[in-house]
Amino acid sequence: MNNRRILVWLVVGGLGLVLAQAVQRQLNLVVNGQAQSSKAIVVGGQTYVPVSALRALGVTASVSGNTVNLSAQAAGGADQRASLEGCLNEWLSNGIWRARATRVEPFDENGLKGWAIDFEVRNATNRTLEAWNAGFKDPSSLTLAFASGATERMEGGALARESYEAKIYNAAIPQGAAVTTKLKFRSDRTDPPTKLLIEMDTSNIKQKYNLAFSTPNPSLRFKLDCSR
Repeated sequence: MNNRRILVWLVVGGLGLVLAQAVQRQLNLVVNGQAQSSKAIVVGGQTYVPVSALRALGVTASVSGNTVNLSAQAAGGADQRASLEGCLNEWLSNGIWRARATRVEPFDENGLKGWAIDFEVRNATNRTLEAWNAGFKDPSSLTLAFASGATERMEGGALARESYEAKIYNAAIPQGAAVTTKLKFRSDRTDPPTKLLIEMDTSNIKQKYNLAFSTPNPSLRFKLDCSR
């Protein structure tokens, strides 16, 4: 967006109405159970929400001249997957799981170096879920992204088995229960990662549990360089 801050609003039910009237009312905005700092507004009897709310639902948006382009598909690349997004200490919810990342730090264990993310996930449903059948995928679905654009996927092996597979992927997590772990990514990079990306699988949960995610893009993106 050429380093310009552009505020664009989407009218619920359609686009194209010019906001030339005085704001009549401000409304608190909640997206997927998460309170937003921005507000919805009512103008001339119409309700508008900011594009940032759409981005939280996995919709990409861009502005070109007098045109707003919206897409439900990711723009491309691991860092651009359509996902729910939040900062450190911020809970994200896709209707099945509530999760948050709380800390990022380097580790050096037995000659293995990398980055560790303190991570917590809660079962948001009313039944016990096997995580691998309810959205979570194999370790390669977890990715760290760096400011340079480089990415590091979680490798298989002892670190993945200890920090992810045993604690989350292969676990049966009761209703309302929480699991905490330290996700470990082997890496030689010394610059800290800026994002943790967790890709979710939507293919099994309907058949296994007759449940559905509350958003068409239930994957999670945690911004590790901001905190709430």
